[in-house]
Amino acid sequence: MESRYYETYYRHETEHWWFRWRFALIHEILDRLDLPGRARMLDAGCGTGQMLKTLQKRGDAVGLDISPEAIAFAASRGAENLVLGTVASPPFPDGTFDVALALDVIEHVDDDQALLEGLRKLVKPNGFVIITVPAFQSLWSDHDVINRHCRRYRSGQLGERIEASGLEIDRITYCNTSLFPLVCLVRWGQRLVQLFRPKQEAEADSDLRGYPAPVNELLYRLMLLENRVMRRFDLPVGVSILAIARRPASDVLTVIEAPSVVPEVELSAR
Repeated sequence: MESRYYETYYRHETEHWWFRWRFALIHEILDRLDLPGRARMLDAGCGTGQMLKTLQKRGDAVGLDISPEAIAFAASRGAENLVLGTVASPPFPDGTFDVALALDVIEHVDDDQALLEGLRKLVKPNGFVIITVPAFQSLWSDHDVINRHCRRYRSGQLGERIEASGLEIDRITYCNTSLFPLVCLVRWGQRLVQLFRPKQEAEADSDLRGYPAPVNELLYRLMLLENRVMRRFDLPVGVSILAIARRPASDVLTVIEAPSVVPEVELSAR
Protein backbone atom coordinates (compact mmCIF):
# COMPACT_ATOMS: atom_id res chain seq x y z
CA MET A 1 0.00 0.00 0.00
CA GLU A 2 1.19 3.55 -0.69
CA SER A 3 2.32 4.95 2.65
CA ARG A 4 0.07 8.01 2.40
CA TYR A 5 -2.98 5.76 2.71
CA TYR A 6 -2.09 4.12 6.03
CA GLU A 7 -3.63 7.03 7.92
CA THR A 8 -6.81 6.72 5.83
CA TYR A 9 -7.12 3.03 6.69
CA TYR A 10 -6.35 3.77 10.33
CA ARG A 11 -9.22 6.29 10.50
CA HIS A 12 -11.76 4.10 8.73
CA GLU A 13 -11.07 0.70 10.33
CA THR A 14 -13.32 1.18 13.36
CA GLU A 15 -16.42 2.65 11.67
CA HIS A 16 -16.45 1.92 7.92
CA TRP A 17 -19.08 -0.65 6.92
CA TRP A 18 -16.59 -2.78 4.94
CA PHE A 19 -14.22 -3.28 7.85
CA ARG A 20 -17.05 -3.89 10.32
CA TRP A 21 -18.55 -6.48 7.96
CA ARG A 22 -15.24 -8.28 7.55
CA PHE A 23 -14.59 -8.32 11.31
CA ALA A 24 -18.05 -9.85 11.85
CA LEU A 25 -17.48 -12.45 9.13
CA ILE A 26 -14.09 -13.54 10.45
CA HIS A 27 -15.30 -13.84 14.03
CA GLU A 28 -18.27 -15.94 12.89
CA ILE A 29 -15.84 -18.27 11.14
CA LEU A 30 -13.58 -18.48 14.18
CA ASP A 31 -16.60 -19.33 16.34
CA ARG A 32 -17.34 -22.33 14.12
CA LEU A 33 -13.80 -23.70 13.90
CA ASP A 34 -12.51 -26.41 16.21
CA LEU A 35 -10.05 -24.25 18.13
CA PRO A 36 -8.73 -24.45 21.70
CA GLY A 37 -10.13 -22.04 24.27
CA ARG A 38 -7.16 -19.68 24.09
CA ALA A 39 -6.18 -20.22 20.49
CA ARG A 40 -2.82 -18.97 19.25
CA MET A 41 -3.61 -16.76 16.26
CA LEU A 42 -1.48 -14.96 13.69
CA ASP A 43 -2.74 -11.92 11.80
CA ALA A 44 -0.31 -12.02 8.87
CA GLY A 45 -0.23 -8.60 7.25
CA CYS A 46 -1.97 -6.99 10.21
CA GLY A 47 -1.89 -3.49 8.71
CA THR A 48 -3.05 -0.74 11.07
CA GLY A 49 -4.20 -3.26 13.64
CA GLN A 50 -7.94 -3.13 14.30
CA MET A 51 -8.49 -6.77 13.30
CA LEU A 52 -5.60 -7.81 15.53
CA LYS A 53 -7.04 -5.81 18.42
CA THR A 54 -10.37 -7.66 18.13
CA LEU A 55 -8.57 -11.02 17.92
CA GLN A 56 -6.68 -10.29 21.12
CA LYS A 57 -10.00 -10.20 22.99
CA ARG A 58 -10.56 -13.88 22.23
CA GLY A 59 -7.12 -15.48 22.24
CA ASP A 60 -3.36 -15.09 22.07
CA ALA A 61 -2.98 -13.14 18.85
CA VAL A 62 0.21 -11.89 17.18
CA GLY A 63 0.37 -9.29 14.42
CA LEU A 64 3.00 -9.61 11.69
CA ASP A 65 3.63 -6.94 9.05
CA ILE A 66 6.43 -5.97 6.72
CA SER A 67 5.73 -2.24 7.06
CA PRO A 68 7.20 -0.27 10.00
CA GLU A 69 4.54 2.38 9.40
CA ALA A 70 1.73 -0.16 9.69
CA ILE A 71 3.25 -1.55 12.89
CA ALA A 72 3.45 1.98 14.33
CA PHE A 73 -0.20 2.71 13.57
CA ALA A 74 -1.26 -0.64 15.05
CA ALA A 75 0.71 0.07 18.23
CA SER A 76 -0.86 3.51 18.58
CA ARG A 77 -4.27 1.83 18.39
CA GLY A 78 -3.40 -0.30 21.39
CA ALA A 79 -2.74 -3.58 19.57
CA GLU A 80 -0.11 -5.75 21.25
CA ASN A 81 2.31 -8.53 20.24
CA LEU A 82 3.40 -6.76 17.07
CA VAL A 83 6.27 -8.16 15.00
CA LEU A 84 8.02 -6.55 12.06
CA GLY A 85 8.74 -9.30 9.56
CA THR A 86 7.47 -11.51 6.76
CA VAL A 87 5.76 -14.86 6.35
CA ALA A 88 8.61 -15.90 4.07
CA SER A 89 11.17 -15.46 6.88
CA PRO A 90 9.09 -15.53 10.07
CA PRO A 91 10.59 -15.31 13.56
CA PHE A 92 8.39 -18.22 14.66
CA PRO A 93 9.02 -21.99 14.67
CA ASP A 94 7.08 -24.33 12.41
CA GLY A 95 3.60 -25.07 13.78
CA THR A 96 3.44 -22.15 16.21
CA PHE A 97 -0.21 -21.16 15.66
CA ASP A 98 -3.66 -22.77 15.76
CA VAL A 99 -4.91 -20.43 13.04
CA ALA A 100 -3.32 -17.90 10.69
CA LEU A 101 -5.24 -15.14 8.94
CA ALA A 102 -4.11 -13.55 5.68
CA LEU A 103 -6.86 -11.02 5.00
CA ASP A 104 -6.29 -9.30 1.67
CA VAL A 105 -2.60 -10.10 1.81
CA ILE A 106 -1.49 -12.66 -0.78
CA GLU A 107 -2.52 -10.47 -3.72
CA HIS A 108 0.24 -8.04 -2.68
CA VAL A 109 3.17 -10.36 -3.38
CA ASP A 110 4.70 -11.60 -6.62
CA ASP A 111 5.10 -15.16 -5.33
CA ASP A 112 1.75 -15.92 -3.70
CA GLN A 113 2.57 -19.64 -3.81
CA ALA A 114 5.55 -19.18 -1.50
CA LEU A 115 3.48 -17.05 0.87
CA LEU A 116 0.79 -19.75 1.09
CA GLU A 117 3.45 -22.37 1.79
CA GLY A 118 4.79 -20.13 4.54
CA LEU A 119 1.33 -19.83 6.09
CA ARG A 120 0.97 -23.61 6.04
CA LYS A 121 4.19 -24.03 7.98
CA LEU A 122 3.17 -21.45 10.58
CA VAL A 123 0.10 -23.39 11.71
CA LYS A 124 0.22 -26.74 13.47
CA PRO A 125 -1.06 -29.93 11.76
CA ASN A 126 -4.87 -29.63 11.62
CA GLY A 127 -4.43 -25.87 12.13
CA PHE A 128 -6.41 -23.44 9.98
CA VAL A 129 -5.53 -20.74 7.47
CA ILE A 130 -8.20 -18.13 6.66
CA ILE A 131 -7.67 -16.15 3.47
CA THR A 132 -9.50 -13.31 1.76
CA VAL A 133 -8.54 -11.83 -1.61
CA PRO A 134 -10.10 -9.43 -4.15
CA ALA A 135 -12.02 -11.16 -6.94
CA PHE A 136 -12.03 -10.89 -10.75
CA GLN A 137 -9.25 -9.22 -12.71
CA SER A 138 -11.98 -7.48 -14.73
CA LEU A 139 -12.68 -5.36 -11.61
CA TRP A 140 -9.12 -4.02 -11.55
CA SER A 141 -9.11 -0.30 -10.68
CA ASP A 142 -7.13 2.56 -9.16
CA HIS A 143 -7.88 1.01 -5.78
CA ASP A 144 -5.76 -2.01 -6.75
CA VAL A 145 -2.95 0.25 -7.95
CA ILE A 146 -2.90 2.27 -4.72
CA ASN A 147 -2.89 -0.90 -2.64
CA ARG A 148 -0.10 -2.33 -4.83
CA HIS A 149 -1.99 -5.46 -5.75
CA CYS A 150 -0.31 -7.85 -8.14
CA ARG A 151 -3.55 -9.56 -9.19
CA ARG A 152 -7.18 -10.30 -8.42
CA TYR A 153 -8.42 -13.90 -8.33
CA ARG A 154 -11.12 -16.27 -9.44
CA SER A 155 -12.13 -18.90 -6.90
CA GLY A 156 -10.77 -21.78 -8.99
CA GLN A 157 -7.42 -20.05 -9.40
CA LEU A 158 -7.15 -19.37 -5.67
CA GLY A 159 -8.13 -22.95 -4.88
CA GLU A 160 -5.39 -24.30 -7.13
CA ARG A 161 -2.77 -22.11 -5.41
CA ILE A 162 -3.94 -23.18 -1.97
CA GLU A 163 -3.85 -26.90 -2.79
CA ALA A 164 -0.44 -26.58 -4.48
CA SER A 165 0.91 -25.12 -1.22
CA GLY A 166 0.04 -28.33 0.62
CA LEU A 167 -3.06 -26.99 2.38
CA GLU A 168 -6.41 -28.77 2.26
CA ILE A 169 -9.43 -26.62 1.42
CA ASP A 170 -12.37 -26.76 3.82
CA ARG A 171 -14.34 -24.08 2.03
CA ILE A 172 -13.98 -21.48 -0.70
CA THR A 173 -16.69 -18.99 -1.67
CA TYR A 174 -17.15 -15.57 -3.17
CA CYS A 175 -18.36 -12.88 -0.78
CA ASN A 176 -19.36 -9.21 -0.84
CA THR A 177 -21.90 -10.39 -3.37
CA SER A 178 -24.70 -7.96 -2.54
CA LEU A 179 -22.78 -5.01 -3.97
CA PHE A 180 -21.20 -6.90 -6.86
CA PRO A 181 -23.47 -5.45 -9.62
CA LEU A 182 -22.95 -1.89 -8.36
CA VAL A 183 -19.18 -2.33 -8.08
CA CYS A 184 -19.05 -3.70 -11.64
CA LEU A 185 -20.92 -0.65 -12.98
CA VAL A 186 -18.71 1.78 -11.08
CA ARG A 187 -15.41 0.10 -12.02
CA TRP A 188 -16.31 -0.25 -15.68
CA GLY A 189 -17.62 3.32 -15.75
CA GLN A 190 -14.35 4.58 -14.33
CA ARG A 191 -12.50 2.68 -17.03
CA LEU A 192 -14.59 4.33 -19.76
CA VAL A 193 -13.97 7.78 -18.31
CA GLN A 194 -10.22 7.15 -18.25
CA LEU A 195 -10.29 6.27 -21.94
CA PHE A 196 -11.38 9.80 -22.76
CA ARG A 197 -9.40 11.67 -20.10
CA PRO A 198 -5.84 12.80 -20.79
CA LYS A 199 -3.47 10.47 -18.97
CA GLN A 200 -1.70 13.29 -17.12
CA GLU A 201 -4.99 14.28 -15.50
CA ALA A 202 -5.72 10.81 -14.21
CA GLU A 203 -4.91 10.43 -10.52
CA ALA A 204 -5.35 7.13 -8.72
CA ASP A 205 -7.87 7.19 -5.89
CA SER A 206 -8.90 4.64 -3.28
CA ASP A 207 -12.41 3.22 -2.97
CA LEU A 208 -12.13 3.72 0.77
CA ARG A 209 -14.06 6.83 1.74
CA GLY A 210 -16.50 8.00 4.37
CA TYR A 211 -20.25 7.65 4.01
CA PRO A 212 -23.11 9.42 5.79
CA ALA A 213 -23.88 7.50 8.99
CA PRO A 214 -27.29 6.16 7.81
CA VAL A 215 -25.80 4.90 4.52
CA ASN A 216 -22.83 3.38 6.30
CA GLU A 217 -25.12 1.54 8.74
CA LEU A 218 -27.44 0.36 5.96
CA LEU A 219 -24.55 -1.14 4.00
CA TYR A 220 -23.25 -2.84 7.13
CA ARG A 221 -26.66 -4.37 7.90
CA LEU A 222 -26.99 -5.53 4.30
CA MET A 223 -23.67 -7.33 4.53
CA LEU A 224 -24.65 -8.95 7.83
CA LEU A 225 -27.65 -10.44 6.02
CA GLU A 226 -25.27 -11.78 3.39
CA ASN A 227 -23.21 -13.39 6.15
CA ARG A 228 -26.32 -15.25 7.29
CA VAL A 229 -26.80 -16.63 3.77
CA MET A 230 -23.13 -17.66 3.66
CA ARG A 231 -23.60 -19.82 6.74
CA ARG A 232 -25.53 -22.26 4.53
CA PHE A 233 -24.53 -21.53 0.93
CA ASP A 234 -21.44 -20.72 -1.12
CA LEU A 235 -21.97 -17.63 -3.25
CA PRO A 236 -21.39 -17.74 -7.03
CA VAL A 237 -19.85 -14.28 -7.54
CA GLY A 238 -18.61 -11.41 -5.42
CA VAL A 239 -16.11 -8.61 -5.07
CA SER A 240 -14.00 -10.78 -2.74
CA ILE A 241 -13.21 -14.45 -2.11
CA LEU A 242 -13.05 -16.22 1.23
CA ALA A 243 -11.12 -19.47 1.70
CA ILE A 244 -10.73 -21.65 4.78
CA ALA A 245 -7.99 -24.25 4.60
CA ARG A 246 -6.09 -26.45 7.01
CA ARG A 247 -2.70 -28.03 7.32
CA PRO A 248 -3.02 -31.81 6.89
CA ALA A 249 -2.85 -33.80 10.11
CA SER A 250 -0.15 -35.97 8.53
CA ASP A 251 2.09 -32.99 7.75
CA VAL A 252 5.33 -33.38 9.70
CA LEU A 253 6.68 -30.40 11.60
CA THR A 254 10.11 -29.17 10.59
CA VAL A 255 12.50 -28.31 13.40
CA ILE A 256 14.05 -24.94 12.60
CA GLU A 257 16.08 -22.51 14.60
CA ALA A 258 14.05 -19.32 15.02
CA PRO A 259 15.95 -16.03 15.09
CA SER A 260 16.99 -15.13 18.62
CA VAL A 261 16.17 -11.46 18.07
CA VAL A 262 12.87 -10.24 16.65
CA PRO A 263 13.31 -7.21 14.37
CA GLU A 264 12.41 -4.02 16.19
CA VAL A 265 10.73 -0.84 14.97
CA GLU A 266 10.45 2.55 16.59
CA LEU A 267 6.78 2.99 17.49
CA SER A 268 5.61 6.57 17.25
CA ALA A 269 2.26 7.87 18.48
CA ARG A 270 -0.27 8.91 15.88
